Amino acid sequence: MTSIVILGGGFGGIRAALDLDWKLRRRRDVKIILIDRANGQTFYPALYEVASIFGIDHQHPYHTKLKGTICIPYAEIFAGTKIQTVQAEVIAVNLEDRHLTTTGFNLYPFDYLVIALGSVPSTFGVPGAEGYAYKFKTIEDGLALADKIEELFTSIEKNERAVPVKIIVGGAGFTGIELTAELSNCIGHVAHRHKISRRGYTAITLIEAGPEMLPMIDDRERSLIKVRLAKLGVNVLAGSPIVKVGPNFVKLKDGRQLEGDIVIWSGGVQAPELAKKINGLERDEKDRIMVDDWLRVKNHHEIFGVGDATAFLDPKTQKPVPQLAYVAGEQGKVAAENIARLISGGGKATIPLGKYQPFYDTWVTPVGGKYAVAHLGRGITVSGFWGYLLRQLINLRYFLSILSLPQALHLFFSNIKVFSEND
Repeated sequence: MTSIVILGGGFGGIRAALDLDWKLRRRRDVKIILIDRANGQTFYPALYEVASIFGIDHQHPYHTKLKGTICIPYAEIFAGTKIQTVQAEVIAVNLEDRHLTTTGFNLYPFDYLVIALGSVPSTFGVPGAEGYAYKFKTIEDGLALADKIEELFTSIEKNERAVPVKIIVGGAGFTGIELTAELSNCIGHVAHRHKISRRGYTAITLIEAGPEMLPMIDDRERSLIKVRLAKLGVNVLAGSPIVKVGPNFVKLKDGRQLEGDIVIWSGGVQAPELAKKINGLERDEKDRIMVDDWLRVKNHHEIFGVGDATAFLDPKTQKPVPQLAYVAGEQGKVAAENIARLISGGGKATIPLGKYQPFYDTWVTPVGGKYAVAHLGRGITVSGFWGYLLRQLINLRYFLSILSLPQALHLFFSNIKVFSEND
């Protein structure tokens, strides 16, 4: 029996598993195992909506419905396939002996391995950021942030504190922009529900260490995002690295200190600890696993890496490809194709494999409410409601790629219904 183990159930891991199941569907001598700490996929493109949900807490019945719109159970994704899922924490990976160990010291041997571990927030060693700033990577992070906002506005309603509620977001990448815009958009609902009619009930500041937010996009698209953020009342500070985070403040490199009732860290991500502990892997300066043109790790033709925990150098730029959901998915396809070729060819290292051809010249970023900016490549930009609509269609396309038609449509319209309350 040939055993394929996939570490992680994000966009890359799920795509690799589904494609392997399809390509090897006639092979009864092959088993596919996906191991993850969770029992489903967190749909990260909608995570910012969770943080800006208003009027609920963890005990509210709506919380269950909310979680169901962003956490897609593996039982649904892999229904009708031969993919086995294991919900466990991996504590060790032995590449030489080809086995891994999970909590409880359960051993899983493998002939082929796909490392799709994703990423975790990185504070870049900024003092206080780890302890005082809200992170933004899981649904629990999003709900904790929503709870804190609710708590602050409840205090204002009871005259226990004054306005404004000051929110600081560190990191003006796509995640920081999406979250900041949606928070600004939804807090009006929160204030109204708490009968707060005074102007200036919130002050939101988005801080970017670099000279410009999103330096990889063109000036026209950046301008659209800036104008939208300004309309939402967001103050953007570029060229302002954060050097310290306290319980209610951030200190900037130029000496300024900004007060904040809430400090949110969206400044970047890094490879998880497990990826750093696997011996025999070549890593870059950010501890991401280096992979070759075929997405294999060095010196192991049977081990592949995909997604945020890996670094693939684009031959055209000699820079790592960006950490985007659809990029991880495309990498998952290539890894699955190459493993299927190796198995069909008897596992010989000389079997010709398919090269990964990176493409990442499209993106869509929501900027509050039913507004988004979409870059479609070749100088084509769509903004406003049509950008928002395009984002929804992209989400639907993804749901259709991993679920049955009825399940995908149900999840899509559930998302629309639940999150429309934020707009």
